[in-house]
Amino acid sequence: MKINAKWIAAAALTVCSVGSALAQSEPVVFVHGYSGNSSNFSSIMGRMTASGYPANKLYGFNYSSLLVSDTASGRELASYVRNVRAANGNAKVAIVAHSNGGLVTRSFLVNEGGQAATRRFVSLGSPHSGTTSAWACFSPACFDMRAGSLFLLQLAGRGCDRSLWSSVDGVILPASSARCGSSTQVASVDHLTLLTNQSVYNSLRTALR
Repeated sequence: MKINAKWIAAAALTVCSVGSALAQSEPVVFVHGYSGNSSNFSSIMGRMTASGYPANKLYGFNYSSLLVSDTASGRELASYVRNVRAANGNAKVAIVAHSNGGLVTRSFLVNEGGQAATRRFVSLGSPHSGTTSAWACFSPACFDMRAGSLFLLQLAGRGCDRSLWSSVDGVILPASSARCGSSTQVASVDHLTLLTNQSVYNSLRTALR
């Protein structure tokens, strides 16, 4: 029996299309950085909905980065994700985190059993190995972001998935500290422009697959 190459190609395309469709419908939780809020992701969310992603599948998590530790915020994120999953047939979520939000997410994944609830985690310019900038502020989250902090030592490199980083970030110092798990160097843009740059957005969508 001869195997038709066109049939094989068509079958492979169908499998890829199904996988893409599933990814296009999963809930995505966005976790902002230090002193930020979920509106920081308005550009990314806008591009996603413009590409056809359902707006009701995009969720912005807010936390008090100026007042509480990343460990406490990780617990709040766990509760938030439980509610998101309950509203979506218990589907696993994808998480996109910027800056300190990456550490909050890692605490959720490592300390709150978040791995079982999460399909993909992508960080944008997060201080995975700490940043010298955190010595310029004084709050529980700032202490957590400092290289060698008890928080980072306790994580011990765990909770990483995919990370996007810029060599000219300017806030995450050294810039290579934003590398964790499978890392991709993106366009040479500053810390906040990671949230609005089209090229970085394209890299994010690829990383979310």
